[in-house]
Amino acid sequence: MPKAARLRALTPVLLVAAAFGPAATAGAQSALISWTDCPADAYPSPELAEKYPGLQCGTFEVPYDYSRPNGKKFTLALQKLPASGTKVGTLFANPGGPGEEGRGVWVYPAASGSLRASFDLVGFDPRGIGKTTPAFDCDAPDIALANRPNINWVQFSQASTSAIARANRACQKKSADFIAHVGTNNVVRDLDAMRAAVGDPKLTYWGMSYGTRIGYTYAYRYPHRVRAILLDGPVTPDGSFANFADVRSRSNDEALRFIRSVSPATYAAVISTRNSLFTSRLDIGTAGKSMPIGGYDWLDMVSELLLEQSEWPQIIELAKKVSQARIVGPGGDEARAALRKHAGLVEDEDPGEPALNGGAYSAINCADYADRPSRRERSRIIRNVVSQAPVFGGDTVSTLAPDCVGYTFRPDPVPRIASRASRARVRNVKLAISDSTADAATPLVWGRAMARAFPSAFEVTQITGNHVNFLQTNSNCVDDPILAYLLTGKMAPRRTACLFTAPEGLDMSPVAPGTSAAERHRVDPSAVVETILRNNRLRGR
Repeated sequence: MPKAARLRALTPVLLVAAAFGPAATAGAQSALISWTDCPADAYPSPELAEKYPGLQCGTFEVPYDYSRPNGKKFTLALQKLPASGTKVGTLFANPGGPGEEGRGVWVYPAASGSLRASFDLVGFDPRGIGKTTPAFDCDAPDIALANRPNINWVQFSQASTSAIARANRACQKKSADFIAHVGTNNVVRDLDAMRAAVGDPKLTYWGMSYGTRIGYTYAYRYPHRVRAILLDGPVTPDGSFANFADVRSRSNDEALRFIRSVSPATYAAVISTRNSLFTSRLDIGTAGKSMPIGGYDWLDMVSELLLEQSEWPQIIELAKKVSQARIVGPGGDEARAALRKHAGLVEDEDPGEPALNGGAYSAINCADYADRPSRRERSRIIRNVVSQAPVFGGDTVSTLAPDCVGYTFRPDPVPRIASRASRARVRNVKLAISDSTADAATPLVWGRAMARAFPSAFEVTQITGNHVNFLQTNSNCVDDPILAYLLTGKMAPRRTACLFTAPEGLDMSPVAPGTSAAERHRVDPSAVVETILRNNRLRGR
């Protein structure tokens, strides 16, 4: 599996209001969103089409450059599930990335009957992404990764940098018409224009992962236009590209350590399967189509599952499929087919494979941060990550640290909320922050930084490695205060801690086969499981 596919999403420069440039013009804000009934295939599945009838598809034009409102425009793609009851307003949402398509994200808040009744639920593909036009369509760098555990990640990164630079230069050339205008500051202007277009005097917004960068930047730019903003799985409001590459690259290992504490069997499955694939690659292809997977390909599959704790029980099942796939015959054929489907593998996907989110991931990050770590600083970051995150860290940081190399467009950095003046600007903004103790993508240190930046916010922290918690982890402790806030503006206590809610099917037996006597003594979550389950039963909403 190509190495360039191995990153998951997701951050930050003392600015004052003038640094954003001219505000959205009255003409842009008075524009209307063009809504039509969505075709059936616009839904993610037929089941959702039946469950949520009445979905509308929309388009909305926004200028490339808000200082030139009559110039070239993006046409944003949106979807709206109209409120089913007495409407309070519009709840906008973004699922993260950067670069993830967001028009279908209304599905998440629709899971709450009260949110569905009270709000038009709107998702949108930000500028340069998905069905919005124009959009990125770039190729990934052609990087080959050896299937062995003892890689020198500094040397590997230095050897890969020229390929990353070539891919970035090609992407910039291909997207030259709009690449300088895709940064989050402009997405925030678009969001405010959409807020005005739907007639809401203030914004209600749920930002997930990178979407929290959109949310906190909106709160900084328009502090008096905030009705309710939920920052769920926050990125840091006080960072740089160097900080982003360092902290983000360690997050998968943080989640894996948490899983080790509650499900030693799952942890053992991750490590033993990785080691077996380092020893011998597994060809999961069909006749005439070789598709070998190795240890890092396995970790790619696992990293996708780490993001949602409801997916953690699949890890052991997936490990069993790897073992079964070595069988010659029908049982092995079925297992290999299942692995192909899970990995999303297709024939000949190496050179020319599409970049992550079509190239939007790196372009937006590199627009949002002004710093460009030197070769020496990149080496320092890589060594730091590998020492603290030995399982996933090297593979991630070796390509993330040099991710801006080759771009020459001028950055448009998002605000860094760190100084007394910048914090004073948002001192009275009442936000909600949801984070996790061992988030698989946006670590707790970023959530804590967000809470410091917004002293009037409240923070709900769940003990988990899950990424994005509201309505996702079956925890009333998490959901109830946030739901009340979005519906009524009611603020919760400044800080709340919530116990882990075990996902159904997670193997929480105290000892994994083959662990040492010392580890059996140290890792035994069974004593707390009953308390965890008793305190975190899901109740209907």
